[in-house]
Amino acid sequence: MTKIATTVDGTLELVKHKHRLTRVNKLVRNHSIVNGALGIIPIGPLGVPLIIANALKMLHKLSKIYGVEFKKDVGKSVISGFLVGCGTFSISGRLIWGLSTAIPIAAPVIGVITRPIFASAMMYALGHLFIQHFESGGTFLNFDPDKVRGHYAELFKEGKELASS
Repeated sequence: MTKIATTVDGTLELVKHKHRLTRVNKLVRNHSIVNGALGIIPIGPLGVPLIIANALKMLHKLSKIYGVEFKKDVGKSVISGFLVGCGTFSISGRLIWGLSTAIPIAAPVIGVITRPIFASAMMYALGHLFIQHFESGGTFLNFDPDKVRGHYAELFKEGKELASS
């Protein structure tokens, strides 16, 4: 639970906090939508770097809102760690590869459907992890991906359901 500083009437800080949460949730939603659109790009070497760039842009904006110093190299390693460690894109790739061996004509169609969902869900999960981390006073330097992998998986599932609807 986030602690809210008290003012004379106790409401100003609460209003600021609610406004910030509205802003950051909208930011994550918008970047998730963009990631979904980037996931449609059928050429992996082009789509994946654009998705990573979009994630970096989102993390940079979140860090500005929370007053946390943004370090691009740390942001890249955090994003890469989640992409590799959690298998966000490898799950989609394995699904497409497995189905393409069974039904070769289905692979492009399945890829067009699954990549946007996985890309959007990844952004949703990453964004909400960092919102929670920054809300609790965290920075990029003390973010530990290993400690939040289970929570990332839950948020990823939630994001996948939202992207599918």
